[in-house]
Amino acid sequence: MACGGRGRVICCGCRGQGFSKCICCLGTGKILEFTKLKVKWTNHTDKEYVAEQACGIREEKLHKVSGKRIYKDTHQLVNYVRDFADPAVVEASQRLVKEHHNAFISNHSRIRQQRQTIELIPITRVSYTWKGESFEYLVFGEECKVTTEDYPASCCCCVLL
Repeated sequence: MACGGRGRVICCGCRGQGFSKCICCLGTGKILEFTKLKVKWTNHTDKEYVAEQACGIREEKLHKVSGKRIYKDTHQLVNYVRDFADPAVVEASQRLVKEHHNAFISNHSRIRQQRQTIELIPITRVSYTWKGESFEYLVFGEECKVTTEDYPASCCCCVLL
């Protein structure tokens, strides 16, 4: 600031005998300053873990349906699941929380909030006989999606619940 916060500067027109109003602060002795800060908020969704995948449904199909939420934890930094019946879920939770922490606690990133959920996706195996042969199909998810590997005919199928 040209006036040093006094609001007036030595007059050049009268060879320093008087003072004139500072043009930088307009005589107030104050200049507004600011620092522009740009913050980018980003949501990161980490991998999902599918436990007990012995039913034969491809994993990408399970990611497209919803299930009953049986666990939810939301904090700035979540802890991994400790007391769960399936040790594989505990291990996957520990691995995913650690990977997320290592990926985003870095130079210019900051974790503001994490969420961890466990959903139980219902799967029903239906066995039926058609023209003397036995077949199966699976109904899964809250949306009741249907999948089968060996549908016996080329027409459409309808499931009534």
